[in-house]
Amino acid sequence: MKLVFALIVLIDGTVDAEATSYWKGLARCRWYAEELTIQGTRRKYHTPVHAYCKPVYVDPTKVVIYD
Repeated sequence: MKLVFALIVLIDGTVDAEATSYWKGLARCRWYAEELTIQGTRRKYHTPVHAYCKPVYVDPTKVVIYD
């Protein structure tokens, strides 16, 4: 098991499990979370999107871990 950061995406307040991705570093995960949240709240899109990162343990042979 490896400790990584999961990018959790909520669309209309519901977690979209298919959109979850895993990142080696917190800074990169947080950048994507911020961009997704800004897109879903401050820009012209009508669907509210929120995202956040949380530390999780995953099996690196079963999931893709991004840099």
